[in-house]
Amino acid sequence: MKCLAGILLLIATIGPSQTPQSFDQLSQSAKQAYENKRDDDAIRLYAEAVKMRPNWAGGWWALGMINYELDHYAECRDALNHMVALDSSAVPGWAVLGLCEYGAKQYDLAFEHLKKAHMLVPPRTPGGRLLDIADYHLGLLLTKQGAFEVAQEVLVRVALRTRDDPEMMFASGVTSLRMPILPSEVPPEQREVVQMAGKAFWDLATQPPEQAETDFKNLLASYPKFPNVHYFYGTFLAARHPELCVPEFLAELKIDPENIPARVQLALRYIVEGNTKDALRYAREAVTRSPESVGAQLALGEALRASGDDIHALPAYQAAARLDPVSPKVRLYLANAYRAVGRPEDSRREQGEYSRLKTEQQNWP
Repeated sequence: MKCLAGILLLIATIGPSQTPQSFDQLSQSAKQAYENKRDDDAIRLYAEAVKMRPNWAGGWWALGMINYELDHYAECRDALNHMVALDSSAVPGWAVLGLCEYGAKQYDLAFEHLKKAHMLVPPRTPGGRLLDIADYHLGLLLTKQGAFEVAQEVLVRVALRTRDDPEMMFASGVTSLRMPILPSEVPPEQREVVQMAGKAFWDLATQPPEQAETDFKNLLASYPKFPNVHYFYGTFLAARHPELCVPEFLAELKIDPENIPARVQLALRYIVEGNTKDALRYAREAVTRSPESVGAQLALGEALRASGDDIHALPAYQAAARLDPVSPKVRLYLANAYRAVGRPEDSRREQGEYSRLKTEQQNWP
């Protein structure tokens, strides 16, 4: 998943006109060593050059990229930490730094820096192959964290740009089946169902809806009792044929009676249908089973408000905000809940928090 050297190693080798000739010669020799595939010499020469000129971001970038291509993740990480310290807006620096940390299995740092790279590029701006690879790994880490919906949004962006990549397609199957693991950790006996789910997700993003519908039918026919297959299909129907989604979420609960997301989806659908009794039942069951689920708390708040109980809805929104204090969406729900119970100052405060967080996370799903 690398294949980056030819695309990415755009190395600055010419300094200001007053730069000593020895630095120019050293940087030029380093570039020639790299181009001639003398990696050890290139590393040594670039290291000498950045020692002479520590603020040369291009030299740190070169050191990072060469070490990344050699799987020297610690050395890559150290070089790119220098680079991003010099230029905090350098998307390639943050992206490759995160990839190095991922390779070193420093997943928390990798997530932080891959997210940084992602947020520096507006969604409709082409990011190139490097950002696709970085976003793919970001999706893997979001999946491992259990943030499946956000991971899917990131992977849709990758699918639209990459189109045909079996490895990425397989990974999206892990996400779609809500398996909090890396693709390499999928047991052999589950690889086929993951592959089929990945194809459905990929075709949903890149092909006409009819193709995805066929994929889902094949998946359901082959694995009708595999966890989250019905849930995955239910989310597809909820977006395109919402009147048909309830049976799929109910079918998921027969397979996994403890499934929280299925209860949340049922509650939200029943609210739309005006069935507040069942909406409240499923939302309360979700909160009882998983009080730390943001989605469950929001569903309960929405179900209570739909039933006209704004007073008891407020604590559910407050709980969601405590669980996820950096979510703009949650702050907006809370602002509306405060307004509904006649607390305008609290509503304005939360509206302000919503605006602040939305600005800070404007490129985040």
